[in-house]
Amino acid sequence: MRALLSPRRFWFLYSSLFILFGLIIYQIFQLTYFHQPSLLAIAHRQQFLTIETPPVRGLITDRNGKEFVTNLKIPSIYAIPRILKEEEREKLGRELFNILGVDRKVLAEKLARDKAFIWIKRRVSAEEANAVKKLKSPAMGILDEYKRFYPQGVMLSQVLGFSNVDNQGIEGIERSMDADLRGRPGKRITKRDAYGREIKAFEMKALPAIDGNRIVLTIDQHLQYLTEKALEQAFKQWKAKGAWAIVMAPRTGEILAIANQPGFDPNFFDRSNADERRNRAITDMYEPGSVFKIVAASGALNEGAVTTDTVINCENGKWNYGVKVLHDVHPYGMLPMTDVIVKSSNIGTVKIALKMKGEKFQNYVQQFGFGKWSGIDLPGEAPGYTRPFSQWSKTSPYNIPMGQEVMVTALQMVTAMSVIANGGYLVKPYIVAKVQDAAGVVLKEKKPVIRQKVIRPEIAAAMRKILVQVVERGTGTKAQIPDISVGGKTGTGQKILPGGKGYSHNAFMSSFVGFAPADDPRYAMVVVLDEARPLYYGGTVAAPVFKEVMEAALLTEGSRPNRKSISPQTAAEPSAVADLALVD
Repeated sequence: MRALLSPRRFWFLYSSLFILFGLIIYQIFQLTYFHQPSLLAIAHRQQFLTIETPPVRGLITDRNGKEFVTNLKIPSIYAIPRILKEEEREKLGRELFNILGVDRKVLAEKLARDKAFIWIKRRVSAEEANAVKKLKSPAMGILDEYKRFYPQGVMLSQVLGFSNVDNQGIEGIERSMDADLRGRPGKRITKRDAYGREIKAFEMKALPAIDGNRIVLTIDQHLQYLTEKALEQAFKQWKAKGAWAIVMAPRTGEILAIANQPGFDPNFFDRSNADERRNRAITDMYEPGSVFKIVAASGALNEGAVTTDTVINCENGKWNYGVKVLHDVHPYGMLPMTDVIVKSSNIGTVKIALKMKGEKFQNYVQQFGFGKWSGIDLPGEAPGYTRPFSQWSKTSPYNIPMGQEVMVTALQMVTAMSVIANGGYLVKPYIVAKVQDAAGVVLKEKKPVIRQKVIRPEIAAAMRKILVQVVERGTGTKAQIPDISVGGKTGTGQKILPGGKGYSHNAFMSSFVGFAPADDPRYAMVVVLDEARPLYYGGTVAAPVFKEVMEAALLTEGSRPNRKSISPQTAAEPSAVADLALVD
C-alpha cells in the first residue's frame, strides 16, 4: 500500500529544509568572511604563546670600569593554574606554603585563577627552586630572571639608589638614568598545548631583547672607599647625627667621591628608612659658618678693596654695631687681612666685607654658586638660599660674611672652593661621565662646563696662599699632611632653632673644605658633621677626615712632592680650565 504525502506536508518539509540549509550557508558565510579575523585571533591565542624576553639592566661602573651595580641570574616560580583540578590546588597550595612561605590565602587565590601563567614567587633561593622542582608538578615552572646586585654593599648607596622587583629604578642614579639602564624587552612566539604549556620545540619567531646601557660614573672607587672609611670613623667617634663628604676635581667639576652617614645596603633596601637613604651631600641645607669667609675675602681682593697686607682692627674680640655685639672666639687686635682669615676672625671678616658695597658682595655670593642649583646630574639637589640684596635686614651686612643668613649644601661649598683651587672659575659639577651600549660603544659623553669666571687668576692664587696658611698655622692644622702643602678653611656654624627663633648654643654644623696639593690642586674636598659631640669645632672633627683621605689618595697616585709655599707666580691658571669655553 503506497504511503500518501499530502502537498501541505511536502511543502512544510521542503520549506523547513530550505530554511535550515539557508541558515547553514549563512553561518558558513558569516564565519568565512565576517568573523574570520576574530576567530583566527582566538585560535592564535589558544595555539600560540607570546613570551616577553626581559632585557638585562645596564651596569653602573666607576671611571675605571669597576662595577658598582651588576646583575645576578635568580630563579622565579610560576604556575599554570588552568590545568589544575580542584583537589590538586589544595594539595599544591600546602606544599608551596611549606617551601616558599607565601601566604596561604594568596596562594589559594592565585591557584584558583583561570590563567595559563601566573607568578607565585619571584627571585627565590636555589634551595627553594630545587624544592619546587622535586614536586614534579606539570602546573609549576621556573624561569630565570635578573636581579640587581650591588657588590660594594653600602658604598655609594645614596647616590646609586636601587630598583624594584620589576627592575625599575626607584632612587638615585637608578632612577635618574632609568631610561638608559632599562633597555627594551624582546619577545618570542611559540606553540602551546591544550593545557596552555609552552612547546619549546615549536618556537616560531624571536625578537631579541636590547640590553640596557652601561653608566660610567666620574667616581673613583678607591677614593670612594677611602672617603667612606674616614667619614664613618668620624661619624662614630663624634656621635654625630649625620655626616657627609664630597671630593671633586676642581678643574673639571667631576665628582670623584661622595659619601653619607648613616648609610644603607641597597641589596636590602627594604630594611632601610628614608633618613638613611637621603643623599645629604646634595639635599641638606645648613648655615656654613666660617668656611663662607672665603667669599668675602675673595670678593674684596678681587675688587681691590683690600690687599693681603691691609691691616684690620679686630677690636680685641668685641665689636658693637648698633644694638648688636659681634664677638670673636679669641680676642685679636690689629691683624693683616691674611691673618684675619687664618685666625678666622668674625669681626675682621665683616670689616673686610664692609669695604665693598652690599650689592657687590651679594653679587659675589651668587657668582660663587650659592642660592641656586648647581645642575649636577643627580635627583634631589637643594638650591640653598641666599637673601636678595633688596631683602637684606640691618644685620645682614654683618651676618652674611661670616656664614649666617645663608643656607648652602656641601656640593655648593666644594664647588665654591674649586673656584679658588682652579684659578677663578665656577665649574658645573657632574657625576655621570658617559653612557655606553652593551658592546662598549660610547653613546653619550659629558664634558666639563665652566659657568663663569668669578675672580682673577692672581686673586685665586693669593687666596690659595692664605688658605695654605690656615692649615699651616691657623684653625686647620689638623688637616696638615707631611711633606704636602694643602689649603683649606674650617667652619663651625650654630644650628637654627626650630621655628627660626635664634641660634642653638649646643647644636653645631662642623665642616672643613680644602684642596690638595696646594701648588697644583687636583682635589677639592668638603667634610660636614651634623651635631658632633662632645667636641664640635670644624678644625677638630672635620679637618682630620680631609687629611686622612687626601694623604691616602696622593700616596696612592704616587704623589709626594716637597712642601712648598704658594705664590701667584707658582700657582698659574690651570690649562685644563683655561681651554674650556665659558657657558651661562
